[in-house]
Order: sequence, then structure tokens, then C-alpha cells
Amino acid sequence: MTTFAPDQIDVIEHFVIPMRDGRKLSARVWKPVTTKPLPVVLEYIPYRKRDVTRYRDEPMHGYFAQAGYVAVRLDLAGSGDSAGVLTDEYAVQEQDDAVEAIDWLSRQPWCSGAVGMIGKSWGGFNCLQIAARRPPALRAIIPVAATDDRYADDIHFMGGCLMVDGLDWGAVLQTFLPRPPDPALVGAGWRAIWQERLDRLTCPLETWLTHQRRDHYWRHGSICEDYGAITAATLLVGGWVDGYRTALLRMSERLSCPVKCIMGPWAHVYPHDGVPGPQIGFLQEAVRWFEHFLKGVENDVMAEPKLRAFIQDSTPPRTHHEHRDGRWIGERDWPSPEVRCHDLHLTDAGLREAPGPLSATPVPYNLVVGQFGGDWGAIAMPHEQAPDQRHDDALSLCFDGLPLSAPIEILGNAVLTLRVAADRPLAMLAVRLNEIRPDGAVVKLATGFLNLAHRGGSAAPEPLEPGVWVDATVQLSAIGCHIPAGHRLRVSLSPSYWPVVWPSPEVVTLQVAGPAVMTVPLRQARDEPSVTFQPRETAGRVELVNLRKGREFARSTEFDPVRNQVTRRLAGTGGYGAEGTNLIPDVGLVMVNDAWRQHRITLDDPCSPVCEFHQTNAFQREDLDIRVESRVRVTSTSDSFILICDVDVFENDARVLCRSWNREIPRDCV
Repeated sequence: MTTFAPDQIDVIEHFVIPMRDGRKLSARVWKPVTTKPLPVVLEYIPYRKRDVTRYRDEPMHGYFAQAGYVAVRLDLAGSGDSAGVLTDEYAVQEQDDAVEAIDWLSRQPWCSGAVGMIGKSWGGFNCLQIAARRPPALRAIIPVAATDDRYADDIHFMGGCLMVDGLDWGAVLQTFLPRPPDPALVGAGWRAIWQERLDRLTCPLETWLTHQRRDHYWRHGSICEDYGAITAATLLVGGWVDGYRTALLRMSERLSCPVKCIMGPWAHVYPHDGVPGPQIGFLQEAVRWFEHFLKGVENDVMAEPKLRAFIQDSTPPRTHHEHRDGRWIGERDWPSPEVRCHDLHLTDAGLREAPGPLSATPVPYNLVVGQFGGDWGAIAMPHEQAPDQRHDDALSLCFDGLPLSAPIEILGNAVLTLRVAADRPLAMLAVRLNEIRPDGAVVKLATGFLNLAHRGGSAAPEPLEPGVWVDATVQLSAIGCHIPAGHRLRVSLSPSYWPVVWPSPEVVTLQVAGPAVMTVPLRQARDEPSVTFQPRETAGRVELVNLRKGREFARSTEFDPVRNQVTRRLAGTGGYGAEGTNLIPDVGLVMVNDAWRQHRITLDDPCSPVCEFHQTNAFQREDLDIRVESRVRVTSTSDSFILICDVDVFENDARVLCRSWNREIPRDCV
């Protein structure tokens, strides 16, 4: 492998990629100094390569350049220094631009003609989406923390239930859309580009709330519509506390292209920065993948197991783990013949190995259940993970197993099948698989949700007929864990799970009955070759000068017995990443980012939830002083969601934009 020293890398701050319609997209490029054509590694996201992701981009893309690749970090049209307007996630234009950019890059004299893509979250999504378009030069992709299904397994909806994290994300995205390009790079035309963004500002959250079933809007960009469309070699990467863990195992099974998967203990981060640890030499793994598929190097990358997974040891419940104990295992195939489906039966006597009767049993209704659920989409910040589940379980219908006579390993998705009946046409079921430790502490292992109107599918939901029993199946999130002997398993059921998902519109009496089976994927313990990774490596870091210390995303929960309300508040000085206010010396730019959000509910009223979000972003320099403030409020009635969104944009403290949305959006079986 040809390598380059840091002083042999040219870094181009504003590398223009022309589009056929005259628009210019802007990239930051790390280009080795050589006359030899090299493959391109592309990352394509909307988060401002000039400043916002600069501290993250340099260690990764600098590493690829030193390994002999032209690393290209491209801003989406309408973001950062790229011309155009960004209106929503994963638009057709986004994919069209990428296909055109890949073709243009592959034809440059310094490119070998081979292109790879890497990306996390948004960038992982569009790795998959663009690969499905089959641009000829795109040979390999590495999607990290991504999904194949934008409706059924994304931040917006889960099991037909509205996810509160999706509302949070909509509020965050709202502040991204009106940000300006950097005049120092774009030149005199920067103001015209910015003004177009202001004039055409949209509210994506309005669009997401309008599409409450699986329709054409969500099918677009969902590569599960045609797994066979992807032919580029695909290395899938994710973590057990990331929201997209289930999708990665599903794609490992269903993609027909060359595919491997790595599942670690991590949250929504790249594994070389992985939290919880252990971190791995992820960039070395990425280079191995690209060496084989972009350079034709005969290495052993395809001899690796289909799935390399970190099996987490049992640990007491904590809201944050810096590190997880466990071990790496390899499964040659996925699904693995070493993982068998084991049925546990929900019975009147509890969770049992043998079938037994389960009489019609009401599920307690309490809107406070879920306060101890943790965050659906952990982003590696403190206190995101679920604490001890005893409080939530005390208000739920629980089925406890007997102490395990021998340790077990769970790898994959547990699935619950049962019969349900409700006295209202709309109801939901939240299912948790928990571990009871010998001291009584309860650890949440996996969670699943089902809007019962979506029991037959989400394209055409059907409300329940009150009092009529129906069959229901709930898939839980994927897990990889070791449960010691003497511990017990518990299945917990509730008809609400706030503030993780939005409640059904009416107080409901929900009953469950047998046959009820929790199918758990148990991995056979065996002698196996060890799976190892190299230690973490990166390239250099970007210098940041802290001007105002950030504060971790502080969390508090308040119960008001007078109003019968529970309020959860989250506030971060320095935003969701608690970065504080920082100066980037080599850009001369100061970045300010603050965020606040609040979730409130009245405990006897399922139409009382209130979600409020405030966010401020600012970019300051002698020639630039821009501040974006957004406020989003979401409430509901039994018939509608009510969305209020206000965006103010300031230049030199003078307001240049004041845009408001006040929308009442009918509920559609949600």
C-alpha cells in the first residue's frame, strides 16, 4: 500500500464540482501529491465542511489521503458552500447531484476511475440510496448507522408510532436550512446564494407529519424496496445503542452484493470515536475494504466473517457507559446456523419455557411509563441510556422468567406474538425485553412498538374493532448480549411509552391473551476463532480554542402533583454536543450553538403532550455575523397534530428573516 506523509497532502478548502445546470457544489478535498491517478473516497452530507464538521473530517479524511486516496467531503446543494436550496432529507435532487458528481470525479485525470462512499447517519442513508442508482464508478460503500426503510425503521415512525426523537430532529434541521455560505470561499456571490435559501425556506417537520403512513414519500429512498439494486460492495457498521441497529442486521441478510457487517457497543458515532468503548481501528478496516474493491488489492477482507459483533457482558443499569465489557465474535453467515429461535411463553404463571394458558389480562394504562426509557437515538452524550427499569415495570404488565440455570447469549431480534383486544379503535403496544439481576435491578435489553392499527401493515392501516381479538406481532430492536446464570428475563407490556413515542389519542383498555410467545434468538456457545481489530488510528486534529465552556446536555424530570404533570427538560450550552463556543483559528470563525427542549404530559390526558424545542446557531467573524434561532412546538388533539414553528435569522443583530408556520395536521390512524 502506497502511503503519503501529512506534508505530501494538499488540502483544498473550496473545491468546486460543476453541475450541468450551472450550479456549483463545494467540497473540501485532501489530495496526495502524486502524478499517479488514485481512487476517490466521497462523503456527502449537509453539515458544513468548512466549520461544523471540520474537527471530525480532518482525522478521517486526512487518514484516507495518507493511505493513497483522494478524500472528498462534499456539501449537499443548499448547505455549507454549495449553491442551491436544501428543502428536505434525501430529495431526488440530492441523489441526482451525487450521481453527477461521482461521474465528474471519476473522469478527472487524478482519479483512477474508481469511487467509494462512506457516511454516517444522513451520509450512511445516501450511501445506500446512491448505490441503488448504480453510478458506474461507484464500486464500494461503507454506510454507518443507516437504515434500509425510512418509514418502518427510522427516527420518524416505528411500528406505525410517531417517534418523539423525530420531532427533535426536525427542530434541529430547521436551524440548518437558512445558514449562509462562507463569503471567504464563495466570494461576492455569497449573499445571493444565502438570500435564495431564506426565500425558499421550508419546514420539513410539516412534511413528515403530513405523511403518517407508509406512502410514496417514505418509499423513496428506502432501499428495502429493491435490495437487488445495490451492486457496490457494502460494509455495514453500527452499534447496539444506536437507533439503526436492527436495519444493519436485516441488510446483512438481504443484500445480494458483497456485504459484511460490524456491530459494536457504540452509539450514533463513527467507531474510531466509539462511545461506549471499546473503540476499534475503524479507519484501517475502511482502508482494507477500499483497497480490495477500489484498488484491486488481494487482501483477506472477504475472508472475514459475514458478521463481526461485540457481545456485551451483563452490567448494572446505568444512564451512561464510557466502556462496555464483552468480547468480539464472528458469524461466518448471517442469518447464522449457530443462532436458533427459542420460544418463551407468556402465561398466567409468568414467562415459561413450556406453553401454558394466558387468560385475558388487562394491561395497566399509565402515561408516565416510558420516563425511564432512555433515548431512542443515543448520540454518545451522557445520560442517554435507560436507567433501572423497576419504576416503569411497576406500572406495566410483566411476565418474569425463572432464574437461568445456565448463561445464554442473545444475538439478533426478539419477536413477540400474541392476541390483543382494545375498547378503542386506536391503541398501541410497547414491549420491552428486560434482564432482572440477582439484586433486583432491571436492565432494558430491547424495545419494540406497534400501533395496532398497523398490525397488518403501514401502507393501509385499519383501526381496531372495539372488543374484537386480533393477532399482533411486535419485533424488538436487535441486541447482542450475555446473560449469566441466576439472572432472569422479563417481558414488560404497556399501552403507552412517553416521551419516546406519541400516545394514542384516547385512554384505552387494552387486554392481551394467549397464545403469547416471545421468540428469542439464542446463540450457541462454542469454540471459535477470536475476532480482533487494530488499535484506533486517525490523522491530525483541528485546533479549537474554547471561548465559552459547554455544558453537557443537562437532564431533569419534574413531577407536578397539583397539575398532575410530568415535565422532562434537556438543555445544552453548546448544543447537543456540548461543544460550547469555539474559535477555529485556521478559519478565523467563532461557532455558537445552544439547544433546549422540553417534553410535558398531563398524566390523565393522552392528548396533552407538549414538545417544545429552542435552538440557536451563530457564525461570527469580522466579515460575518449570522445567527439563526428556531422555536418549534408540537401538540395534539384527538383529531389533529398542531405544529408551530418560528425561525428568525439575524445579520449583525438585525433581523433579516422572520418566518412562521402554524399548521393543524389531521391524525391518520396515529
